[in-house]
Amino acid sequence: MRVIAVGRFDGVHLGHRHLLGQARAWARARGCSLLAYTFPPEPPALLPLPAKVRLLGEEADEVEVVPWERVRDLGAEEFLREEIQGRLKGCALVMGPDHRFGRGREAGPAQARELGEKLGLAVVVVEALQVAGRVVSARRIRELIGQGEVDEAARLLGRPPTLWGRVVPGVGLARRLGFPTLNLALDPLLVRPADGVYLAWSFWPGGGAPGLFYHGKRPTFPGLSPSAEVHLFSPPPPDLAEVEVHLLARLRPDQVFPSPAALARQIERDVAQARALLADRGPPRPLVWV
Repeated sequence: MRVIAVGRFDGVHLGHRHLLGQARAWARARGCSLLAYTFPPEPPALLPLPAKVRLLGEEADEVEVVPWERVRDLGAEEFLREEIQGRLKGCALVMGPDHRFGRGREAGPAQARELGEKLGLAVVVVEALQVAGRVVSARRIRELIGQGEVDEAARLLGRPPTLWGRVVPGVGLARRLGFPTLNLALDPLLVRPADGVYLAWSFWPGGGAPGLFYHGKRPTFPGLSPSAEVHLFSPPPPDLAEVEVHLLARLRPDQVFPSPAALARQIERDVAQARALLADRGPPRPLVWV
C-alpha cells in the first residue's frame, strides 16, 4: 500500500521537503511506500518538470505527475475514492494545511478528514515549515527572485534559484566589450529574476563553470532588445545547446553607462567581485545534468 503526498511542490523547497519527510516517516512506520503526487509546472514556476521530478524522487519512492485537466473536474470525494484509493491504492493522504483539492478547490484539511473517515482513508495534515517566523512558500520565493534577493530565496529553497536557457545567436556586443557571453532564450515557464548582474554557476551535459549572469534591458544600447546572457570564467564546449544557471548572488542592478568603455570597466569590477565571492563557496549541485 502507498501513502500519497499531494501538492504542486513548485520548487521542492524546504517546506515541501519537510512535508515529504514527515510523510516518509509516517509511511515507513506502517510498512508503506511513499508516492509524491503532483502536476506539471505552471508559469511562473520555480522548476521545469525534469528537475522537479528528480528532486521529488529524492524524497519519495515514486513520483506521479498528473495532467491537471484529468482531475480538475473531480469532486473531492470522487478524487479520494477513484484517484487516491482506487487507481493508486493509497492507504493515506498527506497534505499541507493550505492545500485544497476537488472541483473548484472545494475541500481543505477539515473536509479531507471527514471524507477520509467515511472512506476509510487516513488523512495526515503536516503543519507548514517556518523560517525566521514566516511560512516557507513558493509564492514568497518567487517574489524574492523577482526582487533580486536570490540569497534569501536560496535559504528557503535549500539551494540557489535556477534558470534554464537555450543558447541562441547574439549580436556579438559582449565579445566586442571583451567579455564574450552565451546568449540565452530563457525557459518561458520559469520565474524571471530582477534585472541586473549576478554571480552564477552554469552547468551543461558533462561540465560546468562559474561566471556572470546578466538579465536586463541593455540600457546603454537603447537600440538593442533585452537580453539574458552568461559570461563564463572558463571556455564552454563548442556547440553548447542549453545551460542550467544557478544564481548565487546579485552583484548590482541593471545600469546605464555613458559609453561602452565605461560599461567594460564596470564588467571588469563585476568579474573581480564575483571571483572574490567564489573563494568562499563551492559549486552548487546541478539539478538536471550531472
